[in-house]
Formats: sequence, C-alpha cells, structure tokens
Amino acid sequence: MLATKVPSLLPKFLPLRRELTQSLTALSGNGNGRTSLTSPSTPTSTFSSSSSSLLQTQQQSTNSQKRSYVSRAHPRPIPEFSVPIGLQMVLDGVEERKKARAAKWERNKEKRRSRGIEDVGEYRNQNETIDLSINLNVDPRRPGQALRGSVVLPHGTGKTVSCLVFTSDPSTIEEAKSQGHEAGGEELIDSILAGEASIDAYQRALATKETMPLVQKQLARLLGPRGLMPNAKTNTVFDEGKVLLEALQEQSSTITYRTESGGILHFPIGKGDFTSKQLIDNLQVICQAVQDAKPEQYGRGKKPKNKGGGAGTKGNSKKQSKNVKYWLKAHLTATQGKGSVRLDLRTVDPASPFFMKEPE
Repeated sequence: MLATKVPSLLPKFLPLRRELTQSLTALSGNGNGRTSLTSPSTPTSTFSSSSSSLLQTQQQSTNSQKRSYVSRAHPRPIPEFSVPIGLQMVLDGVEERKKARAAKWERNKEKRRSRGIEDVGEYRNQNETIDLSINLNVDPRRPGQALRGSVVLPHGTGKTVSCLVFTSDPSTIEEAKSQGHEAGGEELIDSILAGEASIDAYQRALATKETMPLVQKQLARLLGPRGLMPNAKTNTVFDEGKVLLEALQEQSSTITYRTESGGILHFPIGKGDFTSKQLIDNLQVICQAVQDAKPEQYGRGKKPKNKGGGAGTKGNSKKQSKNVKYWLKAHLTATQGKGSVRLDLRTVDPASPFFMKEPE
C-alpha cells in the first residue's frame, strides 16, 4: 500500500525542488563560490509563493528549537527576593486575607441571623504566623551535623507558652504556678502517670537537675514523642530554681529548633500583626544563631572511609573544602499563604555584606 502511494507524491515535490535549486543558484552569484549581497529575506522574482512559504515554515521551526521551554528537567527559575522585600510581600498577603475574611463575615451576617445565630462581640480575625524555613547543606545522620538548640527572639513569637516545671523546690513550684504553669516534683510525675494531669495542653517542659533522673526514668516515653523532654541542648535543664524562673519568663520569646532529615530548619519568627522591623530583628537573631551553630565538617557527599580499616576516626581528619556551601535555600511563608517566598541567600547569610539589606 505504501509503495503505491510514494510514486504518486513525487511529481508534486519535484517542481518545488527545482524552484528552490534555481533560487539558491541565483543567490550564489556568478558561481565562483561568492555569495551575492542580496539578502535571503529580500523578495525576488525567482521565489514562488510555495517556495517562500516553505522557507518561512523552515525558519519558524528553527526558531522554535532555540526557544526556551519548561519541563521537569528544565523548570522555570524561581524568583528570589531580598529579606525586606520578601517580608513585605508576605505581610501584604496576610493583610489581604485578613480583609477578605472580615468582608466575608459581614457579607454572611444576614445568613447567620436567618439561622438564629447571634453575634457576640467583634469578629476575632485570625492572626497568622510568619515562618522561616532554611535548608542547610548538613546531614543529621552524621556525627556533629545534627543541629539542635534554642534562640531567644528580641520581640518574641506572639504566642503564650504553657510549661511543665519539674522541681523539688517549694518556692519555685509556688512561683511557677502563680504564672499559670503546672509545677511539681514527684507528685506531678505520679499524677501524669495516673492520667490525672494532661500534658497535651503544654508546649514545653523545664526541669532542675535533681529531678531529671526521675523524669527520664518514668516520663521519657510520654514526653519524648511530644517533644517535651527537657534537654540541656535546648536550655530546658537548670542547676537552680532561681535560674529556672528567669528562663520561665523568657519561654514566650524562646523558640527551639532541630534539623530534619533533609537538613531543613523551621522557625516561627512572629505574627502577622508584627511590624517589618520587628520581624527583621527576629530574623537577624535566628540567622546569626544558625551561623554560629555551623559544624566544622558538613555536607551530604559520600562518607569518607577510615584509613587502616579501624573503627576510629583517624582517617577522617580531612579539612572542609572552601567551595562547599553551608546555606542552600531559605523561604518565608504565612499560615494561610498559598505559597512561599524564596529569599536571596546574600541577604540571609550573616557572612555576606548584604545581610538583611537590599543588594545593590
């Protein structure tokens, strides 16, 4: 079937081929290899309508091959913004959603009345939380690269933190209870084990050193999975009750961090009603703390083998390469935001001259 169709198509393409050959010969000049000054785009009498349309189609196909395209292997580049601009973009989105929620509440007022629902007081709009996510070039599975700690923000987080306080000092217990926290020693541990005191309503736990052995022995399985286990690395274990009370007053301004499997850190930096200056101050303290926690050896490359076949680390004393990046990505987002804003690392890295500034 194909053999019978091909000869019938040849007479249609042969005249077109002759016209193209004549046109190229006319453009080549006197036949000595020199090209005439006539541009191919200049209309001449040697081109017919069919040949010119074919050349235009070929030129369009060539141009389409040079065009940039988006695919999984070649994604569209994500725009990056400086910290001041990125924060303002997130705050603008928070304000727009806040107005939209208030307008929806007013719009549905008649619907609520028709259903017999009465409004008591003013509408309490949601105060969204602004979060910072940092992707570092660290592998938490390797020793020394699992970053963990706490940061005290100068303007706080905008949240009220309820704490569990484990101590045997009666004055410390009384002072902690007066501030609205749950405090106690062995009696508090027994009530938690008996189910009389719930630990789901608390966001943090603090303890003195004399009560830590009892807490680790009896409450580790309950507090550990909830992230409430006191730890010296997160500054939640104290020598004296006086120091514990001082830290208890700062818990609303203290945030804890811990690297995830991909080297990602999450920080709540404030609320949507914070000013841009307050959020930048909190961001500056967080980024400086992450920079100070930078390990000597970091990276996700292949783990070097020990020279000599022993179990020690004698052969792993290789110095860190200067070309290895510590900061990989940083994003800002809000609680109800549709997406995140990618930050320019030059404005996030404390070692950069454009730290928390607009790059020139």
